[in-house]
Amino acid sequence: MSKLNPKVLYHSSPNINIDIFEPRKEKIRDPEEGPVVFATPDKALAAAFFVRTDGSWVKIGRFSDGKTQTPWHLVTKNKRRFRRRDKGGAIYHLPTTGFNCDPKKGMGDMEWTNKNSVKPIKKEVFTSGEQAMKDLGVNLYFVDRKTFKAINESVDHGRSIILGLKAEK
Repeated sequence: MSKLNPKVLYHSSPNINIDIFEPRKEKIRDPEEGPVVFATPDKALAAAFFVRTDGSWVKIGRFSDGKTQTPWHLVTKNKRRFRRRDKGGAIYHLPTTGFNCDPKKGMGDMEWTNKNSVKPIKKEVFTSGEQAMKDLGVNLYFVDRKTFKAINESVDHGRSIILGLKAEK
């Protein structure tokens, strides 16, 4: 499957009863783009968004040396808050029709958008977002505030720190 022509896209949500995804104005990444439905061709990345967070206490990413990529990493400085917000949910499989990818925006070729409503073609329900992330290969790290700050301020985007951490089992 080519990154440019995925066969299916994924979107996770704590809501397991979504019949149609609608573009929402509270999820705008670019004012010129307007409201969109977000999706990814990577199911593990979709799982990383089960728990509603923001960049102030969670960091999601992965590293590449140009040839190989690490698994996705989710680092949070607030374990209690993360687990309190984890209610599980569903990973929805979405058709690719109408979706576009701008590699210069958001998460690049891992983030696809559609300006129209999208009807899921399938869903997988999970009782725990944290467990879904682990099962799908996301490395999850609970760190203290000092380590989180160091990751955010590091010149290598946290690579040297994150790759030295032990992921939750």
